[in-house]
Amino acid sequence: MHFVGLDYHTKSSYVSILDEHNEEIWNGRLESSSELADFLKGLDDAKVLFEAGYGWPRLAKMLDDTGVELTMCHPEHNRRIATDRRKSDRRDARNLAVYLKTDGYKKAYMPGADIRDERQLIRSQIHMSWGVTRLKNQIHSLLAYAGVSKESFNIFTKRSREYLETVELPEYTRQVLDAKIELYDFTKDLLKRIESIVAELNRSDPDARLLKTIPGVGDITARVILSEIGDISRFESDDSLACYSGLTQREYQSSETRRTMGITKEGSSDLRWVLIQAAWIAIRFDPALREFYERIEARKNARVAICAVAHKLVKAVWHILTEKIPYKAKKPEAKGKPAVARGKAVASPS
Repeated sequence: MHFVGLDYHTKSSYVSILDEHNEEIWNGRLESSSELADFLKGLDDAKVLFEAGYGWPRLAKMLDDTGVELTMCHPEHNRRIATDRRKSDRRDARNLAVYLKTDGYKKAYMPGADIRDERQLIRSQIHMSWGVTRLKNQIHSLLAYAGVSKESFNIFTKRSREYLETVELPEYTRQVLDAKIELYDFTKDLLKRIESIVAELNRSDPDARLLKTIPGVGDITARVILSEIGDISRFESDDSLACYSGLTQREYQSSETRRTMGITKEGSSDLRWVLIQAAWIAIRFDPALREFYERIEARKNARVAICAVAHKLVKAVWHILTEKIPYKAKKPEAKGKPAVARGKAVASPS
């Protein structure tokens, strides 16, 4: 058995190979991805460990047919590499090989090619929606700078847009405003195209329809949850999924001292963001969640309270996807977390 530590970069990589006796039998730099693939193909019975980072999907795709067992680990858990006072590619590769040989690493999830491709679609939608919000804020700011009074709260309605096109502005202010409005319209059209693709995916996916029974979860949010989680069976409990979402509280304890702090913010930031956005809507339609939110807000603040609601939602997600049942909240007077009804799955739309 060969234990291979791979310090991967897009232009070159450093490789360290240990044998079963923990002896380094080879180390060196490979200058191209094709050279790396050819090199690994020549190894018999090899395991490869590399750190998650930029370009890892390209590496996984490239090494699919090499026959090696490819494993990815979390960089933040590799203390020996992070704190090494003489850090180099060679030492990093050697440390990864040692981790692999001694099983001293935390394995990172490597989704399949279909999930990786879907994530690109969904993440692009999220980032473009943020871009639309930024453009709207910039247009509001530009109008305020020019001293233009807005006829209504929403300046992006058809009637308000006609007003913006005719209002008198200085020459350069008009050019900037027209450019931002044109960019806003273009981005909105792209978003509509992506949203139609996502809606089509959800129509044929029973898990997405189940998730949409959660108040505040629509087509995009459901798709983000599914693509970011991947295989739900890799989470043994609702607590483990909550930890992955980064919505659990950090805790510090030493002797008699114990403190709870903010959320860990580990895992997928996109998953955490959509759950928090869904929580704001959920407290409007779910009386039990609203009561829970108000109880925590009275003791803490709105931000802490909404994160606590999102924490309940992510636990409900685990039960929904694991047990294939729709969401149903408890009554407001009931204690504990929102429940999911044990019953039949959501029927397919006609």
